[in-house]
Amino acid sequence: MEDGVSEKMLGLALGGGAYRGVAHLGVLKVFEEEGLKPGFLSGTSSGGLAAAFYAFGMPLDEIRDLADKLHWLSVSTLNVPRLGILNNSELGRFVDKHLGQKNIEESPIPLALVVCDISTGEKIVLKKGDLSKALMATTCIPGVFSPVQDGKQMLVDGAIVENVPISVLTEMGAQVRVGVSLGSESFRKPENLIQVIINAINIATEQSSLISDTKNDFILRPQLESYGFLDSGNSLQLFAEGYRSGMMALEPIRTILADAGPSSLEQVEAKFLNWLRG
Repeated sequence: MEDGVSEKMLGLALGGGAYRGVAHLGVLKVFEEEGLKPGFLSGTSSGGLAAAFYAFGMPLDEIRDLADKLHWLSVSTLNVPRLGILNNSELGRFVDKHLGQKNIEESPIPLALVVCDISTGEKIVLKKGDLSKALMATTCIPGVFSPVQDGKQMLVDGAIVENVPISVLTEMGAQVRVGVSLGSESFRKPENLIQVIINAINIATEQSSLISDTKNDFILRPQLESYGFLDSGNSLQLFAEGYRSGMMALEPIRTILADAGPSSLEQVEAKFLNWLRG
């Protein structure tokens, strides 16, 4: 199988998990080293951030350095508490600063970001338009952050509707789909409003992370139980866990790619363009 065809066949879906999202970088590092660069990327929440920065060409070491400096309070401001305690518009400025003002469809690797319209409960796949606004939306934890307004839509974190957006890869044209699930956090008695909201989101994302594996899907589940969603300062350990998980998955992923058989670049690209126009 030609490398170009193999690359175009492979899609990677990165799930949400707040600070655990650094583990995605370890998985991506393995794929990069082993010549398994994905032809399609989808992401939700912190997985959306990792997918976007990688899709737009930032080296993984630089992304990890940024993750070390990123704290949710540093990319948010206090709100008049009507629809959320905080506003995450600072995250949009953070994205513009490091990637420039980009549109999603300009990404060198085709990219999709999953959000939820909190006014209808609808899952929405963002594939065009302002990248920074889309990343604000997919990381917008409902109740913590005010929804991101887009016309009549009130957009929040897509983790509550599809935390590991592997179905999106099928729509984009990927024949082999790899999802990275960061798992759920052990429940603990909440001590403040933020922890109440996080527990509620955790319950919802447990359900939206239930994935039915098909013969062309593979789900990586790094062992992250000892790391909390909001525990910063563990980037080296999280990266290492992601790397270890990626290494263990290489053989089965290569087997799935081989078994999937060849597909012409024209067919794959035609399906993607139809999806993008839809």
